Order: sequence, then C-alpha cells, then structure tokens
Amino acid sequence: MISNKLGLKWPESTPEWKENLVRKVNFLSLIGTLNVIAAFIVFQIIGFQFLNFHLFVVLGLAATIFLLNYKQKFILASYLFFAIGIYLLGVATIYMRLESNVLMYFFPLTLSIVQIYGRRETFAHLITWCTIYFLTIGFLVVFGPNYYPIKIPDTTMDALKVFNGLFAFFCGLMQITVITWLNIRQEEQIRNIIDEKRLLLAELYHRVKNNLNIVTSLINIKKNNSDSQEVIDALEDCRGRVYSMALVHQQMYSGSKVGNLNMMNYMVELIRNVEHAFGGNADVILEVDSGELILPISKAVPIGLIMNELITNSYKHATIPYKKLIVKIHVSQLGNSLQIEVTDNGPGIKAGKEENPSKLGFELIRSLCEQIDASFMIGKKTAENPGTNIQIKIIDYTEKAQLFV
Repeated sequence: MISNKLGLKWPESTPEWKENLVRKVNFLSLIGTLNVIAAFIVFQIIGFQFLNFHLFVVLGLAATIFLLNYKQKFILASYLFFAIGIYLLGVATIYMRLESNVLMYFFPLTLSIVQIYGRRETFAHLITWCTIYFLTIGFLVVFGPNYYPIKIPDTTMDALKVFNGLFAFFCGLMQITVITWLNIRQEEQIRNIIDEKRLLLAELYHRVKNNLNIVTSLINIKKNNSDSQEVIDALEDCRGRVYSMALVHQQMYSGSKVGNLNMMNYMVELIRNVEHAFGGNADVILEVDSGELILPISKAVPIGLIMNELITNSYKHATIPYKKLIVKIHVSQLGNSLQIEVTDNGPGIKAGKEENPSKLGFELIRSLCEQIDASFMIGKKTAENPGTNIQIKIIDYTEKAQLFV
C-alpha cells in the first residue's frame, strides 16, 4: 500500500522477496515514525526534553528510508532503518540510564531484524545486524554508566520507567500485528499464484490429451479403411502407443496432484485398454508392493510407453493355442528406485530374437530405458517359468517431481 502511494514501480525481474522486504521496511518505518512522534509528545509532558534534537534527526532520516525504497535501494534502506534504531536507542540509553527500562526497546527492534531478514537470500544480513545489536547492548550495559551526562529526578525516572516499559511492549505488539498481517497477505498471494498455475497446468494436460485423442481417432479411421492386415496391425500398435501417452496426460490433470501420475491407477486403465484391443482373452495380474507410487511427468510418459509395449508384446507373441495367456506385472519400490517385472506363460523368447527389435519392439524399449536412466534385462527361462521374463529398474524415479496440491 505504501509502495503504491509512493508510486514505486516494480520491474518484471524483481524477485518476490525484494518486494516483501520493501513492504515490511516501509511499514516498520511508518510505525517507527509514529512512535517517535508519540515519544516526543510524552517527553514534553513529563518535562524530559534532552532528546528533542535527536528525535528530529531521526524523523528526518526516516524520510530518507522511503526515498531509498523509491529509488529501489532496498538493502540500503533496511540498513538505514536499523542504523537509526541503534542511534536512537544508544542516545536514549545514555540520557535516560539503564534503570529507565530503555533497553526494552531493543526487543521490538530485534524482532524487526528477524522479520525483515529471516529468509535465505538475506540471512547474512540477519547475522550481521544481530551481531551489531548484541555488541551495542553489551557496550551500553558495560560502559554506558560512564557517560551519563545528566542527573534525572526520581519523579521523572519513575515516569520514564512506566512509559518505556509500556511503550516498548506496545511497539512490539504493534510490530507483531503488522508483520503477521503482511505475512497473511503474502500467503494469500502465494496461494492464488499456486491455484492459477495449477489451473493452467491442468488445462495444458487436458489439451494435450485431447490432441492425442484426435490423433488416435485419425489412426482408427485409417485402420478401419485398410484392407491390409499388416497395415492394420501396424496402425493398432501406433494407436496403443499414442493412447498410452494420452492416458498419462489424462491422469495428470484428473488426479488430486496435478503434474504427477498415480502409477496404480494408470496401469489399471492401460491394461484395460490393451485387453479391449485384443479381445480380453487373457488374465493380466497387476501386483504393486508399495503404497501410492507417484511418477513425475519426465518419467511417466516413457514408463507408460514401455509398459504398453511389453503388455502388447505378450498378447501378440505369447499366446499358445488351447492355453490361456497369463501376464503378471510386479511393481516394487526399493528406496528411490522402481523395479518393474513383466512375466507371461508363453513360449518365451527364442535365442537371438531379443536382438531383432523389428518384431518385439526392443529397440523402442531400450531407447526409452536410456532416456529415464533405467536398466533393461531379459530373464532366462526356467523349468518353473518357461515364458518371457523382463525386468526394468528405474533409478531415482522421483527425480524432478512437481507437486501441486
């Protein structure tokens, strides 16, 4: 509000923390100015006029703080604010003496330091000023009594004790109230920004999903108008791959955490789509040895394509006449790694076939595994399991996750 009244224009590149720092310094400077004026009036009433000159100096310097903020000298303005505080409290301690409770004003001033500099970008300034204030208080306590220039009557000292105690408490309470109000405003702004970005991100995923669905529809049209079984099979493979990507984006915006994929929900929908495409003449068993598995977008699309390829290959190449196909998908979490194992009860992969990517799509699978830093291994046949066994391990699958709750 004060910045707006001063006509302060923020450059687009100004970090949010600088804007908040200026708001806090402006508000605290305004409060300090009002406190100095109130102190001046009270001192005139009780007949303590030794600080009049210093109070006028402080009022003049306070205007400089607003000017520095207007000129976008943010850190310098905050330094001047705290330097004024040290100057005023130092002079007040010398004139009013320690027994007048004047040191209590250091509490709200120290609170201001924490509120203004209490963040990562300005932490060094916080340490600097806390150290300066600590040394200043120590100096005033140890050496201050040697420099008392005046003798204060007992009646005036009693009035100063009451005034300083109550006024220091009032200043601290006012600062806490103002800073809390500013923090609430800042939190509301952050929430609005997050909600806006969440909405935009959901809309982005929704539009991508719609575009991929259009591509799927075009493939279906072409497939239905083709008389070549080879072309139909090739188009069906393309349709399944496009659908696996579209499903990722659908799950991304429809879940409670926009920008992340719930793997369990995704796998259920993907299996349902493959079953529908091949007639549902097999049992697909999904086992997940973990709680909620959340994938970031950087991992979700490649993993979706890999799983679509593996399940489709089992349907196409593992079917044995008069024997029901069973496909087992086992997903387990090992620390930050994700292990996926796909097995079936088919005839298995013949020797040398894994080197022929044109038939089984291993070239695509290997390429996607390299993209997400995953290992890809084909298990050996055993008497208990003569079918295909493929194991994929994704290292640090949670990397670059973006959570918008």
